[in-house]
Order: sequence, then structure tokens, then C-alpha cells
Amino acid sequence: MSIKNASFIILLVALTFTMVFTSSSCSSEAKPPAEQKVLKLGCLMPFSGPAAMYGQKGRQITDIYIDLLNEDGGVKIGNDTYKVELLWGDDQYAPAPAAAAARKLIYDDGIIAIVGYIGPGFSALSPVTNPEKVILICRTGSAIYSPTKDPYVVFGSPTGEVTLNQALAAMKAHPDYHVLAWSGTMDDRRISESVFKQVDDRLEKEFGIKSLRIYYPTGTTNFTPYLTKMKEGGAQMIFGGGTVLEVALLAKQRWEMGYKCSIVHSSDNLLDIFFNVCGKDAAQGIMGNRNNPTELKKVVVAQKYLDMTQRIVERFQKKYGKPIDNYGVFSMAITHLSQYFECAQSIGSTDPDAMMKAFKGGTFDSFLGRYTFSGTKTYGAPVVFGYPCAMGEVQGDKEVYMGEYPLTDADMWYDYFNFK
Repeated sequence: MSIKNASFIILLVALTFTMVFTSSSCSSEAKPPAEQKVLKLGCLMPFSGPAAMYGQKGRQITDIYIDLLNEDGGVKIGNDTYKVELLWGDDQYAPAPAAAAARKLIYDDGIIAIVGYIGPGFSALSPVTNPEKVILICRTGSAIYSPTKDPYVVFGSPTGEVTLNQALAAMKAHPDYHVLAWSGTMDDRRISESVFKQVDDRLEKEFGIKSLRIYYPTGTTNFTPYLTKMKEGGAQMIFGGGTVLEVALLAKQRWEMGYKCSIVHSSDNLLDIFFNVCGKDAAQGIMGNRNNPTELKKVVVAQKYLDMTQRIVERFQKKYGKPIDNYGVFSMAITHLSQYFECAQSIGSTDPDAMMKAFKGGTFDSFLGRYTFSGTKTYGAPVVFGYPCAMGEVQGDKEVYMGEYPLTDADMWYDYFNFK
């Protein structure tokens, strides 16, 4: 072997050894990519029972929001980035099923917070979530809140406080209306009767609105006698406090008797139900909750949530082949999720004690504007900056934005509802 060839072989062996050593050294020092953490949250909505339509519509939109978040890389909280896993429970819009669903989510599925709850079972649900330090984000108005018994409860939807502002939004959209008939079941009357005079006096003094109070027994389907009393009292608008079905029957029967008053209600307009029950003609002019972030005129929504809303709208159209027909979910699970993420990101942690400390008195953006949660006088009734109280109106075969009367301070009506 020539010296030249021998030198070449020695050089080749040395180079190979160097490459192997370097490769093995690098591989021994290189750390595997960190596994993305999972943030497991629960959502309680009615998928059976009298309010099932809200859960079914709400889940479609909420699942799209979670999909988009995860496609964007997840949610960054402190130094960690989380894939969000949202697990669902059927509360059946009743206390016992809500508590049972919460137990499953907590003990079987390992969730650390529950969002989206709008049912009447707070008093049964809170004793399940609080001992486990599971943050419960829900609505006001379904039970009495106790700061000592409910230390991990956040009221992310001020539904107990917005009713009057929704009525004002509807009345202000019709400035020639001055007489408003409040209606609902006798049970509703018993719950709120102690504050009627205070509310009615304030409405007349500050807004020039005269109130009539005409209620009916639970289970009523013939509303003609009550509509007659409203007509005789000069009511130009009815605020229907009953179910969507009751509102549809009110609309149908007032149309049949030639009574042209408007009807407003605090729930969302479900066009399919209205058109099927009362017909398209009688449904015209029905006004209901419409919290579409992109339509709001008076409430300022952060650009990132406007952008996400548009993406949700586009994904919904692509997935289901039709536009979103109900924006009520934006006052429930999606807004609760945005509040939870904003709070966790502000402190860099999902620790429930740290989060509750931040929630009390904290200000956070959401899909429906900026919230400041009361942490002094009455935590549990949120002081809200910019909650829309927006209403939509049935026009033709669709619902359109009508107006809003934002709730800028929930404590404005707090004492009238005797929240303690």
C-alpha cells in the first residue's frame, strides 16, 4: 500500500470516528422536546330536558373555539403551553343531574374547572365543586351566593342583573313605546314581587316607562285572558319571562286576536321554534338576546376576540353548511372560557387559590367586552364594564341586531334583587 493511500485511509477512519463521537455526544446531551401539557376543563350544558336546544347549539360553537385554540398551538400560561381538552356533561337543566355530571367530570375525568353552567341547580352544584377547589364559572340569579360556602365560584354571566337592561334596550329601540307589560309564571312573581315597586318606580321616574305586571299559572297554554288584560292596560310591549315555547305561544295568540304589541324576552331567539309554533308572520318583531361580538355598537370587544369570532363563524359555515343561527352561547361557555384563560394567563398559573384571588377585583377581556369582578362589597354579583345587554329582532326569515343597553355596573340593580 502506498503512503498516499495509507494516509487517506487513516484520515477517513479519523473523520468517521469524529463524526460518530460527535453524533453520540450531541444525542446524549440533546433533550427530547417537552411534551405539551393538557388543560382539562369541564362544561355543563343541558343536552336533554326542557332546555336541550341550547346545549346542542352551544356545543357546536364551543367545540369549534377549542379546535381553533389547539390548532393555534394551545394556550400559554406562565412557562407552559397547554392543549385544551373540554369534557362535556349533561345537566338536564335540573339540580340533581347537574351535581351528578359534575361529580363525573371531577372524579372520573379529572377536570380542574367547570364553565358554561346556566341551569337552576347552583345550590346542588356548588357543594360538589367547592370542596375539590374546582372553579365553577356560571350565571347569577339561580341561587343565593355565600362568600364563605362558595369560595371557588365565579359569576361570569350576570343574567340576574341584565333583565332590566334588556327591556330598556328593547324600549329604546322603540322610542314611541311607553307602557311595558311584565309577564311570566306565578312562581316568577313570588320570587321577585318584593322588588317590583322599586323597579317600576325607577323605570317610570328615570326612563318614563310605565309597568304592568300580569302573570299566569305555571303550565298555562291559553294566554288570551292575560293578553286581553295587557291590551286593556295599554301595553305596547310585553316582556315575556317564560320559556321560549311560552313566548312563541304568546306571539301566536296575540297575533290571532289582532293585538299588535311587540314581544321581548331575555333568552335567545330560536327561529326554528318560533316559526314552527307561531308561524313566520306572528314571529316578526320578537326581540331576544343577541350577543354577537362582531355586531356590538356600544360595547368594546378586544380585537383578538373579534378575530376569533370571525374564525368561528367561518369554520361553522364550512363545517355545517349554514350560518350560525344562535349567538347565545357567547354569553355562556365561550365567554367563561375566555375569562378563565385571561385570569390564568395574568398570574401565570392555574392554581385555584391564586386564580380566585386574581378574579376578585380583577379586570379581564372577553368575547363580550371587559369585565371587572367585584371583590369588595358583593363578590358574586360582578361589576361589569361593558356587558352588552344586546337584543336582536326577528325580521323576515332571520334575526338582526336591534340595539344594546350595556350593563356598566351590576350593583346598580343589586339591592333590588336582594342578592346577599
